[in-house]
Amino acid sequence: MKDPELEILINDLENKSPLSLAEYDGIAHALSYLLPKAVSDEAIAPLHISTTDGAMHIADVAYPNWSVHIHGRANDKDGHWRCTLRESDVRDSDQVIGAGRSPVLSQAILAAVLRLAMTKT
Repeated sequence: MKDPELEILINDLENKSPLSLAEYDGIAHALSYLLPKAVSDEAIAPLHISTTDGAMHIADVAYPNWSVHIHGRANDKDGHWRCTLRESDVRDSDQVIGAGRSPVLSQAILAAVLRLAMTKT
């Protein structure tokens, strides 16, 4: 599924730092649209998904038992974070992979989740 509004949200996640609460509200709506059965309203609360723990919780409930790879470099101003979600750690033949990058770790995770959800929908 390609949706220009979702592409804009992912672009904001990857390029803006920090995001406003209103922007996280838009991301919460996108998550509930793409993953209606996987995520609860409490899990996608804007304040919750703005944290790394909250973003990891979304990845966990949306894609249980998938591998999460996080790579980055912490920096005083911004980090340089990459996140990939893969169905398997062992093989390189995954049909779909979610990937995200951002100066903020939680935003990289959310970008990867959104990309993966768009691909699987």
